[in-house]
Amino acid sequence: MVFAYVAAFATALFYGCSAVLEDRAAKQTPVTGASGKRAAFRATVQPLYVLGMGLSVVAWALSLYALRTLPLFAVQAIAASSIGVVAVIVWVTTGHRHTRHEIGLLGLLGLGLISLAVSAAPSDPEPVTWRFGLGMWLLVAVVAAAAVFATRVHGSRGAALLGLTSGLSDAGMAMCARAIHVHSFGELLTDPIALALVPFTVMGVVAFAAALQRGSAATALACQQSVATVVPSAIGLLVLGDQARSGFGPVTVVGFLITVGTVIALTLAGTHAPPPGALPVESAHGTRR
Repeated sequence: MVFAYVAAFATALFYGCSAVLEDRAAKQTPVTGASGKRAAFRATVQPLYVLGMGLSVVAWALSLYALRTLPLFAVQAIAASSIGVVAVIVWVTTGHRHTRHEIGLLGLLGLGLISLAVSAAPSDPEPVTWRFGLGMWLLVAVVAAAAVFATRVHGSRGAALLGLTSGLSDAGMAMCARAIHVHSFGELLTDPIALALVPFTVMGVVAFAAALQRGSAATALACQQSVATVVPSAIGLLVLGDQARSGFGPVTVVGFLITVGTVIALTLAGTHAPPPGALPVESAHGTRR
């Protein structure tokens, strides 16, 4: 159980580091053409973006480990706190001074994370039926259609739509990771739920890169983190048997609301970025891939 918590918090650390690199690489690749699809793919092969994705892969593996023991609402909210990691990176690397408002939000974020850590009840997920796997593949189709539509929209609206698409991909990935029940590598390669991880991961990476190209990372991330945290958390509670420790229900609710609220507030506060040339304060977690 201790290692699961360590993995969850390490996930936030690695996602935060990857986000700074991914945002810089995406901003260096201008959007061209009617849809910008090629530009989004070009951004993902930039050396900085590849390095960022490498860190994201480490974070992704850590989150998979954490999700085998901890409920979705805890792991997803802790992973979303990577915006706090980004704020610290910006402060260390650029000397950007955070306002009292931002410092207060970081303190609240810590309080929310502590509340989730002490209240989440470690447990194995409930077994799911074939209907859950079918639902995940239907979600793959929905995300693919949404991504095609969103790439045709530019500016801040496009960034928001692609952020939502990326968040939905991350949500699908997290739900699949929590629901997988296999006992061998061979079963993993043929399990429909496990296989759905592949398209969710690819679409999440590309959609988020495209979102960063089109507008403020704050806009994209606020949309992404909201969906990637709330949707799987709800499914975990309703379908997968996730729950809080006995008597800690109110603590869990308060901790979850504080964490999600401060993550979004810190992301939007990042619109007040340092001058060009400095690491962007509005950057945050790339895809929970």
